[in-house]
This record gives sequence, C-alpha cells and structure tokens, in this order.
Amino acid sequence: MTYVWLKFLHIVVAIVALGTSAGLGILLELHGSDHAHGPFVLRAIERMTEFVVLPGYLLMLATGAGMAGLVWPFTALWIQLALGLWVIGIADLVWSIAAIRKQRRLHARDGSRSAQYRQAVLMSRVSGVAFGAIILAITYLMVFKP
Repeated sequence: MTYVWLKFLHIVVAIVALGTSAGLGILLELHGSDHAHGPFVLRAIERMTEFVVLPGYLLMLATGAGMAGLVWPFTALWIQLALGLWVIGIADLVWSIAAIRKQRRLHARDGSRSAQYRQAVLMSRVSGVAFGAIILAITYLMVFKP
C-alpha cells in the first residue's frame, strides 16, 4: 500500500510541477519579450520555477526513490540512468533559473530588442528544451524499464 501512495503522490507532483514547467515555457515564448507585460511575465516565471517547479522536481526524486526502494534494486540500469539524468536535470533547472533572471534584468535595463537580451532568450530556450528532453528520457526509462 505504501508503494501505491508513493506512486499517487509521484504522479500528482509530476502533473503539477512538470505541467507548470511546460506551461511556463509556453508563456515565456509567447509573452516574455512583450514590452508592456514582459517584466511581469518574466518575474512570474522566475517565481513559479523557484516555488513550484524546483520543489516539485526535488519531491519527485524523493517519491521516485521511495518507490524504487520498495520494488526494484538501485543497481537496476534504468534506475541508475534515471538518477544520472535527474542530476543533469537539476543542474539544467538551476541554469534555467539563472537564465530567466538574466533575461529579466536585461529586459528591464536594455529592453527586449537588444542583442544581449536576444542572447539571454536563446539561453532560456536551450535550457527549456534540454529540461524537456531530460524529462522525456526519464519518463521513457520509468515506463519501459529497459
């Protein structure tokens, strides 16, 4: 029964945290560079990433490790690969937070048309795509357990 509750919590956290992350990426792409609303959107994305996505990602590690510890050995290759990807993902998430902070500062200082701001936008995009790819790879490992 513990496994089922951990699995339930794991899935709910994934929906909330990772769903929020995906939605924030879309919001960033659509309105992050807007002259009037960009500063608000960038600040909201930064805060949601810090207070929803990051804690959720950490909680997913805890619930996932708890489930794995109940049913599978940590020596299973798919678990080791998923943990390695999780570490890369947390580094990317921290980089993403730094990128959005830089983007927000540059938007306030130089506006959304400056070359530095455009470079910061590219960094945010690359980070978001990388994080999404990592999440898809971890999901593949969890579902198919190769």
